[in-house]
Amino acid sequence: MATSHSVRPTVDRRVLLLLLDDQHRLMLCGGCCGGWTVPQALLGATTDFRIGAAQYLAERFRIEVPMFGTVYGVHETSESDCWEHDRKTVSRAFIVKISSEESDSLQLIAPSHTRWGIDQIKARHQEIHPEGMTLLVSGYVEGWLPDGPVSFR
Repeated sequence: MATSHSVRPTVDRRVLLLLLDDQHRLMLCGGCCGGWTVPQALLGATTDFRIGAAQYLAERFRIEVPMFGTVYGVHETSESDCWEHDRKTVSRAFIVKISSEESDSLQLIAPSHTRWGIDQIKARHQEIHPEGMTLLVSGYVEGWLPDGPVSFR
């Protein structure tokens, strides 16, 4: 009997989605992920980050035409970091602007998720994972981050 096994990818590629509504509330997942996290999806080896983000948003949250913010986060582990994760990780964090109506709808679709305003995000920043998401969101909302890619840890 032949057995098959899948080869583990050498790079863990993922998109992190910062769903930010008109009231500057960030959608956070708390019930299903073991802590407060932003929604995220693993990508295939050749999937474009923005295309993968759009596909996940359509499938999971029914957002067909995402409005990406002008700032996005970029993260890549160094070789010395790989001992912890056992493989390299490459991530992109996209700010996705949604309406208050979409935000209310998402709350109904995913009741284990919550929405925190910027003051709550800042006050509880140590509870939100991965690290760096709170700075990206607050810098975007407050306007002190430049447009384009921003590196995060």
